[in-house]
This record gives sequence, C-alpha cells and structure tokens, in this order.
Amino acid sequence: MSGQAENADCARIIHVDATRRKAATEMLLNKGTAAVTRFLTYAQENEVSLDYFWSCEDQQGLLTASVLAVPHPGRTAMMFATHPSSSADVDRIGRLIDHACTQLGEEGIHLVQALLDVNETTSQETYRAGGFFELGTLSYMQRRLSPNAKHEEPDWPEGVTVQTYTDSHRDDLITILDASYEETLDCPGLTGLRNTSDILEGHLSTHEFDPELWTLFYVDGCPSGALLLNPAPAQNTVELVYIGLAKAARGRGLSRLLLRNGYLKLAGRKEHTITLAVDEQNSPALNLYKKEGFTRVFRRVAFVRSLRNLPAENE
Repeated sequence: MSGQAENADCARIIHVDATRRKAATEMLLNKGTAAVTRFLTYAQENEVSLDYFWSCEDQQGLLTASVLAVPHPGRTAMMFATHPSSSADVDRIGRLIDHACTQLGEEGIHLVQALLDVNETTSQETYRAGGFFELGTLSYMQRRLSPNAKHEEPDWPEGVTVQTYTDSHRDDLITILDASYEETLDCPGLTGLRNTSDILEGHLSTHEFDPELWTLFYVDGCPSGALLLNPAPAQNTVELVYIGLAKAARGRGLSRLLLRNGYLKLAGRKEHTITLAVDEQNSPALNLYKKEGFTRVFRRVAFVRSLRNLPAENE
C-alpha cells in the first residue's frame, strides 16, 4: 500500500497511520471530539478496518481532506469522504478519491461504492470527479413483522418447486443470479462489474447468514429464482438481501409467492421488521413491495466505480 502521492492542490496525499487517525477522522466527519471518539470506538468494537485511510496534507502539514474505504467480502469496498464546501474542494477531494481507488485496485478490490443523501449534490460532484458514476437512487423500505401473524403456504404453480439453500446448491444459486441479471431493472449499471462468485460472497457476509432463510425455486427442474434473507439481530431486523428471477419466470406472480414464503420462514423470530433497498427505476418491484406493506424510510443515491480494469489489478 503506497504511503503518499503528489497532488497539485496539496503538498501530498498521505496514507493515514494510527498516529494521525484521530485528526484524519475529524476531517472526515467534520464534527467535534465526542463524535470522533464514538466513531473510533465503534470501529474498534465492531472490527471495522481503518487500514484504507488517506488524507490530503497542505504545505504546513495540516490535513485538509480525508477518504476512508471499508473493504467487504466479495472484493468490494464502501467509501466515505470529507464533505466539500466549495468547488475547489470538489476538485481536490475528487483527486483524493481517485488516488484511494488506485490503491484499492492494487489491493485486489474490484468495486467501490458510496451512498449519498439525495440532497448532497456537491458530494455527488466530488465522487464524479473521483471517477465514480451514478448508479441510481435507492429507496430503503421496511415492513413490520408480527409474531402472531398467520401466513399460509404459497400455492405454487404446477412445475414450480422450492428448496432451502445448502452448500450443495451453490452452483444453482450462481446460475439463478446470472439469469436474474438479464434485462434486470434493479441497478442494471452493475451488470458485468463483478464476478458472480464475488457477488455471492457479498450476500453470504451481509449481517448473519442463515441458510434456512435462503430459498431457491425451480421451474420444471431449472434453477429460476431466489429469495435471500439475512438477520441483523443488533438492529432487530431481517434484511432482504436479494430477490431475483430468471427472465422466463417473470410476470407470473412468483416474486410475491417468494416473499410470502419468506414470511413463513420468519414466523416466530424475534426481529421486528424486514428491510430492503430497491432501485427507484424498478417499478414492478416497487409496486410489489408497496402492495406487501413495505413503506419507504429514506432514500440514497448510489455511486460506484469499477476497478477491475486497473493495470495493477490482483486477481
């Protein structure tokens, strides 16, 4: 990992070590000591890596902007950057983001993501300056889970069978994921940016993986759809990590049946809600979730940058 790089608008870009972590975090959060302390304590207690931390340093040795990337399984990372206060900041922080991405590419990261408030237009420009593109606007939705609710077994059409996931179904699930990306309306800009095996690793690592909550379905024996639910006990919720159907299985109401099959699996659990994120351009999915009682909690604009084509990529 490179320690520094020259930059026209600041004396240098430095890799932040433990001795300057507090100052870099103050610049990243733009908040007081108490907030910085809470952040660093949270990172330590939850084993959040702070190894991928860079800052811009001026001629006097003062830090003027920071970028933190948090790696995740599946060769991805989530990026956080100092909020710009001027157009000059946009240019400087954009180059800092670009530098961080180059370093991440050398570490074998394939995709970097950022989630921004829909009103943070200046921050959005900063990420564009750093080589990111806007993937889409996401609605984060939730639905109450009632422990006393009665859910009937779905009436699956003839030829459709369902299977709880086990390790022996990994190849089938990869087949389903690949098929579900064809002409998808859910963040289509992601198609082809990652290997499907890496995507699956990301799903497996989200919150707590419980194979009993993963359902595959088959149409005439062909792997055709999946619903992946992962509990997040600390947040007292279950996340709908992924739901997807092969193109040939769409338009038959099978997504609704998959959801209702998921409710059955969640019966009796202690979590109070089920949550999800959906591309706002995906009208069929949005309509389904609304009809199933999901309501929007907040919105975020997703930005991504692929690092797979960097010369220093590590396979």
